[in-house]
Amino acid sequence: MACLLLIIVVILSGSRTGVLTLCVVTLLFYALRYRKLIHKRRIFLISGGALFLISLFIGLIYLKPASASGRVLIWKVSAGLCKEHIIQGNGLGSFKADYMPEQAKYLSSSHADESDRILAGNTNHPFNEYLLLLIEQGLIGIVLFLLSLIAVFRSNVAFDTPAILTLVSIAIFSCFSYPFKYAFVWFMIIYCLASLNQREVALRTIHFNKPFLLIILFILCFFLIKNIIFERTWKRISLIAEKNTGLLDNELSIFTKLYDEWNGNPYFLYNYASELKNVELYKQSVNIFLHCESYINTYDLQMQLADNYYQMECWEEAERRYKLAQCMCPSRFLPLQGLLRVYVKSDNCILAERIALEIINKRIKIPSYTVTIIQEEARNYLRKKNI
Repeated sequence: MACLLLIIVVILSGSRTGVLTLCVVTLLFYALRYRKLIHKRRIFLISGGALFLISLFIGLIYLKPASASGRVLIWKVSAGLCKEHIIQGNGLGSFKADYMPEQAKYLSSSHADESDRILAGNTNHPFNEYLLLLIEQGLIGIVLFLLSLIAVFRSNVAFDTPAILTLVSIAIFSCFSYPFKYAFVWFMIIYCLASLNQREVALRTIHFNKPFLLIILFILCFFLIKNIIFERTWKRISLIAEKNTGLLDNELSIFTKLYDEWNGNPYFLYNYASELKNVELYKQSVNIFLHCESYINTYDLQMQLADNYYQMECWEEAERRYKLAQCMCPSRFLPLQGLLRVYVKSDNCILAERIALEIINKRIKIPSYTVTIIQEEARNYLRKKNI
């Protein structure tokens, strides 16, 4: 019943990686459990299993071809991030700061085609944990990871045990998704490794004395409690600001205090800068967004910066930010609307007319009310100019 429920849930979830992982682990389990019975026909059965998995993999790709093409685009762009610091990597958390500018660079080049520009969107993970490890930790991280795998698979344990099969499942999922973003996956890995160690597997362990462990535990608890207090205060103030449709003086002072005690979460910076923008403190908002840019550089952040510069009448900087946002996600209409307004305000009629025509003739990826309004704004501008 447990297996049946698992199969139903995976299928209903629509997770293609989940279906592939389930099939691989099932075949691996029965192949290892009954290897004596299938020994005589192992070539036939192994070939059949491999053919089945390859067919399944191809079928799952064609089930959602646009999604598969989007993953390929992300992997192509991500590969460019590995070139500069292939040995030591770009640093922990660098992907969120570096990927979207790299995507903008790729989509602006001659290597990208129209389908790539249509598929491109906001991305904060390469959908491959191994690629992420290579980008952020380089070959050093990959080597350390492989040494950890060798330590596990050289141990004296049956490969059809639940602990090993769970680790195999996570390893397969890591090829096409981001399982390590979930705390439950980390918990399961620790649990499985501990389970293997309890079975007297040849995993080397390091023993520490109790006072040392208590000191480490105390330090971790201190920083954990401090972080929890920070996050709860931030959530409370954000809800008050949302309810009041803007920051009041009291909430603004608390936000400022939290900024001075920042816990390293870049999304706090984004939220704080957005709230400053909502109460028309544009210069302060720009400063916080520029701080946030070194941690998470996304299409949304560039649009927020561009809007701030627009309100400050810094036309050149606003134009530069709108263009960067457009290069990051070429299928979006909002950057073009921003550019149209910048050119209208700065009396640049030639570029304004060019952008208005581009908005009207642009291919629509997903029809929406917002797109209709933007196109109507462009038409109204051209009517005023008798174009």
